Amino acid sequence: MLPVDFFLACRYLKPKRTFVSVITLLSILGPILGVAILLIVSSVMAGFDRDIRNGIMNMNAHLTVYPFKERYFSETADLLERLEKYGIHATPVIEAPALIQIRDQIMPKYIRGVIPEREHLVTSIFDKLYAPGRELKPGQVIVGDRFSYSTGLLTGSQFLIHSPARLTAHIHWKEDGKIDFQQPDEMYLPEEVTICNYFSMGIADFDDNIIVMHLDQAAELLGLDWGSATSIQAKVPDPMNMTELVSKMRRENRDLQFVTWQEKNQMLFSTLKVEKNLMTFLMAFIVVVASFSIAATLITVVVQKTREIGVLKAVGTSSGTIARIFLLQGAIIGVLGTGLGLLLGSTILALRDQVAAVLSFLMGHEVFPAELYHLTRIPAQTTGTDLLLISVMSFAICVLAALVPAIYASALRPAKSLQEDN
Repeated sequence: MLPVDFFLACRYLKPKRTFVSVITLLSILGPILGVAILLIVSSVMAGFDRDIRNGIMNMNAHLTVYPFKERYFSETADLLERLEKYGIHATPVIEAPALIQIRDQIMPKYIRGVIPEREHLVTSIFDKLYAPGRELKPGQVIVGDRFSYSTGLLTGSQFLIHSPARLTAHIHWKEDGKIDFQQPDEMYLPEEVTICNYFSMGIADFDDNIIVMHLDQAAELLGLDWGSATSIQAKVPDPMNMTELVSKMRRENRDLQFVTWQEKNQMLFSTLKVEKNLMTFLMAFIVVVASFSIAATLITVVVQKTREIGVLKAVGTSSGTIARIFLLQGAIIGVLGTGLGLLLGSTILALRDQVAAVLSFLMGHEVFPAELYHLTRIPAQTTGTDLLLISVMSFAICVLAALVPAIYASALRPAKSLQEDN
């Protein structure tokens, strides 16, 4: 007891002698693949944005304070009290490039000197340790798991750290552009350190290049006085809405420079946003291309059913009902294609690591190198907004694809249609 337009729409999608039409399957396959690819791309790009943001905020503070004129802060106790009056947590940090030496091998890395007792106030480094609870003492360092894997160094292994600032301290540039080499007053010796723990932030750059050590040892390595810091890192109550607080701090502290985590990584997040929008826009064309196959399929059905359409119109079926038959065919294809496409895309996203492993094996090289994409695993984040947008867009395109065949069928004249020999 179905309405005639819906009954005929389903009837035309299924031929007389077979369970399902090959043409119908092909027309449904287009939206399935288009929706699945669109869902995968949008989810992976959204996951990139989320995981990189979380990794940055776990490793770095929400707000970094630099001296306005000097290279570093020579004293930080009063400054910490001044900043904490704004309701934020702050800790001094020393950050600088360094060279590590493992036997005869030299590699550039980045050192981060921290106060272990205060670092948890602003970052999550000590929450990501492989062995929580171990203390970080002078002479010890914490490295990323990728650093350990690439160098082969385990807990208890030792290596040397050279400071480029100390190595070049006796080289000065004159005003005329010439170089002045001065004899150093004291002998320079690198710092010998021991690995005491590992961390994993999920971002390849951090896990491969950051070396965490005690603040005092970092000061000694760079030739600074104990208690010095190259910056003060702070954690604010609401990192996503800190414009008003930072503006107030800038007005009241003209001797300091304030850099937020958004400003420090503005180029990265802008690039990710542009890439996501561009990829979604381009992938949407797959669904549009699939709509042409739907239109072609329904036009074929109209041609095949010309005599039947003539009979229907001859017995009094209105042109609107004829049009609805083919619009409903497009809607049915849209519902099936969108639903199955979402199911296929969600399945691939759930098994994305296994799929990547299979593709890497078949292609003979890594399809998701962490050095290129920064993350150590393929990210994914599927939001309700993305699902709704993809579903509505796919369904609308499928229905619009059926509009031309529907108009063509409704415009057929009964007398001429009955004369056709199909």
